[in-house]
Parts: sequence; C-alpha cells; structure tokens
Amino acid sequence: MLLTVLRFNFASPQGKPKTQSALLSAALELAQWGESHGITSISVDEHHATGHGWSCNPIMAAAMFLARTSTLIASVDCALGPLWNPVRLAEDIALVDNMSRGRLHTTVGLGYRTIEYDSLGVDFSQRGTRMDNLVERMLSVWSGADSDAGVCTGSWTRPHPPLYVGGGARATARRAARFGLPLSLADHLPDIADYYRELCSRAGIKPFILMPGPVNRGMIYLHEDPDRAWAQLGEHILWEAVTYGEWSTDQRSLMHLPGVRTLDEVRASGRYRFLTPDQLIAEVREAENYGPLVMHPLVGGMPVDEAWKSVQLLTDVVLPALA
Repeated sequence: MLLTVLRFNFASPQGKPKTQSALLSAALELAQWGESHGITSISVDEHHATGHGWSCNPIMAAAMFLARTSTLIASVDCALGPLWNPVRLAEDIALVDNMSRGRLHTTVGLGYRTIEYDSLGVDFSQRGTRMDNLVERMLSVWSGADSDAGVCTGSWTRPHPPLYVGGGARATARRAARFGLPLSLADHLPDIADYYRELCSRAGIKPFILMPGPVNRGMIYLHEDPDRAWAQLGEHILWEAVTYGEWSTDQRSLMHLPGVRTLDEVRASGRYRFLTPDQLIAEVREAENYGPLVMHPLVGGMPVDEAWKSVQLLTDVVLPALA
C-alpha cells in the first residue's frame, strides 16, 4: 500500500492571523476529504520565532486533525524535544493518543535554530543531554514507573504511544537504538539506516525505520501542466525554499536548500516537484522502493483552490490507477 501524506505547516510570507486562519480551515477540510478518498496520513512540524505563522505546537495541530477524522494517522515530524517539559509532553501525547485511539505518531528531534532555543530560554549547547533526559523521562512516565507516576493516567497504545527518534546523524541512530525506539530519518540515508540496524542487532531489538525513498525525496504537487504551474504558482514554493534555506548552512533534511535564491535552483534540486498525474503514476510503478508520497498542498500560502486541484488529482486520478 502506498503511504500518502499531506504535509501542513500553516505558514505564509506575511504570517497574518487571517491568512493563517484560512490555511488552517483549508487544511482541516483537505484532511477530511483525503481520508475519505484514500490518503493515509497528515504531517505537521514545529518551529518558533519565524514571523510567518509557522506551526508552533505540533501536538495541538495533530489533535485538530485527529478530532475531525476517524482513520487518518497524524505524524508529528518533528517535535523539538529539548524545548519541551518531558512530563508535559508525555501527558499531551497520551491525551491525544487516547482521544484518537492510537493515531498520533510523534517524532522528537533536536532542532538546529539557536533563535528557537533563545526565544524559549533553553541552552542550545545542552540540547543533546536534554533530549536524552526527555526520552528517558517520557518512557518512564508512560510506564508508570516514574516518580511522578499518576500525572499521566495511561495511554491507549501499549506499552506507550508511538514515539520515534528523528534526525540524520549517527548520533540519532545511537539514541534510537539505546532507547529501543524506531528511527525516523530526515532524508534518504541508507548508511545511517544500516548503522541503526547494526546497533539494534547488537542490542537484540527489532529495528524499525522511517525513511524517504531514493526517488521521491521531497514534495510533490500535481498539475496538468507543470511548466505553467511553475510559472504561475512557483513563487509560493520559492518563498518556503528560501526561508527554509536561510535557517541553516547545512542540508539538515531533504527540504533544506541552503543558499537557494531562484526558482530555477529550486526546480533543479528536485525537492519540490510539479508532476502530471500520468508522470506520478509511471514513477510509482517503476520504482522498486518509492517510499512515502508527500504532498504539501498549501505551501507558502498557496491559493486554496490550487491546493484542492492538486489533492483531487491525487485522489481521483492517481490513487485509483495504482489501486
């Protein structure tokens, strides 16, 4: 079964509250439509101090989608673990896990923007230690063995709600294996995946890996005329690519394009792609390992009607052809 994902971050260039409200409403409607037409999950993330209305509380955002749906999986990709109080995060996740009957999947990651740590009064240099403490404490709270047992009354999913360790470095693999948790990779990184499998084998635990495929390493938008789409709608993608690229000098994930400035550079990266339905169908059929198919329909404040056209091409044309 093809894993189909709608990604939402609710961000737009001016970050106006009215624009964010419209994007939130559209995202909820798209998720409901998608669930009834074969889309399997939605993805939300966490960023602070952006000035663009970026999603700042992915657990709350996921809960909004889960409250409006009945089978859709909500994937948090990711929560910035060191910025959270571990008991509070464990409680919030357990609450949503119970409400949704196990449909919340949370990845915790370190983050990389010092401004986010500064804005919340957290020491950036201690993020690794804080992450280890966070994961250990959350697992303890959920198990009932924590000294604060009772603050969390249990979860629907046993032994605990789905929790992944996210990133793209060997340290990420070590942390996931050390805590016996699944690994969620930020890009197609088979060397890190193999390292994690090796660590799991040594520890006698079963590895579980989420990783983008080697072909579709980025976001897909469906349009009957990709060249026209780039000309008319590319500005929304360019804005997000430039904004993301300015946040880091390293390619932290498949969506980071440090230094990108022009639409031609964005197109050449292959991280954002306009495809026709026929092109996507052929690509999926020809790939040995396609990985998750991720759409980002409201990217950069994309007009809502264009977002709907893209998603409906997926549900009405592509998915039936691949069934």
